Amino acid sequence: MAFGPRVGWALACRCSIFQGPSIRGDVLIQSYEPGMVGELVSTYNKAIRGVPHCFPIQDEDFAKVLNGVGASKAVQGKLRDEALLAASKNGSMIGFVHGAIAEAKDERERTHGTIIFLWYEPGKRSVGQKLLDAMQHHLLGSGVEEIRAYEQEFRYPFYGFRHAYLSQHLGHVQGLLGMNGYDRVRGEVFLDWPHFEPIRPDPIEAGIEVRVELREGRGKMPGVEVRALRAGDQVGFCGSISCGEFSRSPEVQDWIFTDQLRIEDEHQGRGLGKHILRRSLQEAHRIGYRNAAISNDWDNHRALLFYSNLGYRVVDWTYCLRRRWQTP
Repeated sequence: MAFGPRVGWALACRCSIFQGPSIRGDVLIQSYEPGMVGELVSTYNKAIRGVPHCFPIQDEDFAKVLNGVGASKAVQGKLRDEALLAASKNGSMIGFVHGAIAEAKDERERTHGTIIFLWYEPGKRSVGQKLLDAMQHHLLGSGVEEIRAYEQEFRYPFYGFRHAYLSQHLGHVQGLLGMNGYDRVRGEVFLDWPHFEPIRPDPIEAGIEVRVELREGRGKMPGVEVRALRAGDQVGFCGSISCGEFSRSPEVQDWIFTDQLRIEDEHQGRGLGKHILRRSLQEAHRIGYRNAAISNDWDNHRALLFYSNLGYRVVDWTYCLRRRWQTP
């Protein structure tokens, strides 16, 4: 594999200590090579079993990530010194870690290491530790003093729904990071409403106009946008997208994910948010969606209370974790 500067999601593994395979005990740690894609896909698919909103991928999906296809404009150019290290035992892959250096976005940020994905087979804690040690060595060798794990911005496009961090269903990974000094710094809670039945929205105050628009995307069905307007000015917005945006799996195509719900301050507390969310679900059901999902920030208790009372049920808590090193 020819190494070079990272473009989009292109893999640029330039970690000198991993130019060749490394034997650590009876576990082989080696850098990514193009011929590993099939094994990585099998390992990833094993990792996400039972994780809400994660579905099996194909070789093509992972190859696109490693070759820079499909990276969002927000991600492009922000990562460098990327490395993917895989652990194998007796010829079988039993874990891998993917990380890079994330350049500071502005003066308020700091350049830091980021662990994009880390997984090892449950029960093989020593393997997870070896992978984490190796990635930390690589990232800290670039001069950073902070490493974050499972940032939203750098998540695989097929890992969970938008806004996902590290799932609580990967508890052995969270536990390993916690035992190594990583603390939770951000979080997102996900709620599902399977087989939802639309509820007719309650009337809203006079003078509010509600408009519904369908937007095509990568899913089999379009997304739904609902706007609330007063005198032509937008005072509320509900944006929902097909979960086919995140996976090609047939089982996800009738899921819709609401990733935006905004009401202007002066119009809050009047039932407008409930109205446009129900209007969105009503339209989604009409065009063929049968399952709904939504998420909110881990400490937005008001939103959690609102969604839970509307009909959604919590299925996952996800977290971004961080560790800082003190400069001697």
